[in-house]
Amino acid sequence: MLSKLIVIAILSPALVLTACSHPEPLQTSTVAPGAATAVPITDQAVIAETVGRATVGSDPLAWANPSTGSAGVIEQVRPGTDNPNGCRDFVTSKQSLEGVTRFNGVACPADGSWKINGSPGLH
Repeated sequence: MLSKLIVIAILSPALVLTACSHPEPLQTSTVAPGAATAVPITDQAVIAETVGRATVGSDPLAWANPSTGSAGVIEQVRPGTDNPNGCRDFVTSKQSLEGVTRFNGVACPADGSWKINGSPGLH
């Protein structure tokens, strides 16, 4: 009886290892190559579009740009004083890794979207 137990004890690991070494290749999924990396959206573009969607005189509006990690609050949206073609004056904050800053700017409709005119510091 003891000799049978010794034989089983010696052969059991070999049987287990034989069962684990399966010759079939691993099944892997293939991932299609991604499209070229998209151009990151600028903070200016996000702010301009937010100002364009806002109602003039509206409550403060939050904005965030996942491309840069920046975020802020557009505190005021008023009709543009210097541009009669639908432009809007605005005041916004910008919080980024560099800190918190405030900007005054003008956003104008242009080619189906909104653009900011002359706001240094917004990238």
